[in-house]
Amino acid sequence: MIQITCEICMDLIPLVQDGVAAGDSVSAVEQHIQSCPQCRAMWEGQIPHSADSGRILEKVRHRTRVFMGIVLMFGIFFGLSLTAGSGLFLNSLIMPVIGSIGYCLFRWKSLYLTPCLLFATHLGTNVLKMFRGTEHLDLASLLLWSALYAVFAAIGTVIAGLLHIVFRKINY
Repeated sequence: MIQITCEICMDLIPLVQDGVAAGDSVSAVEQHIQSCPQCRAMWEGQIPHSADSGRILEKVRHRTRVFMGIVLMFGIFFGLSLTAGSGLFLNSLIMPVIGSIGYCLFRWKSLYLTPCLLFATHLGTNVLKMFRGTEHLDLASLLLWSALYAVFAAIGTVIAGLLHIVFRKINY
């Protein structure tokens, strides 16, 4: 005879009812139900199982947003590091992806938040380059490249937003 607690029994009841639990788990739950009226009521469906799916879903969303924010910042730094090199024109591919990631994070606010983030990061890295004494951009070049990257990011934001609208309306 296997003695289990009510918490373990409540965790095993959905598995036993679906027929996916092991034989020992089934017998342990059946023995526990005979002696515990609260677990028996849950077994019979009178008390719904209290799964806190809202909290779990919110935690997953939070982790996804944090990950996407990290990817966004990594993409911005990677794209800005290509500005002075021969891979400069890869930014025409990288910045729209950054805009679409920004859309996933901020929705339509990304049209102004992502360019502001791009400009602030570009300005910050340029100031750090000035203090370190390495090659940096003058103000006109900085504004020009930031505006160009902002346009590419806005294009990515619009594309991601339109795709979101189109696929949201389709019922599969």
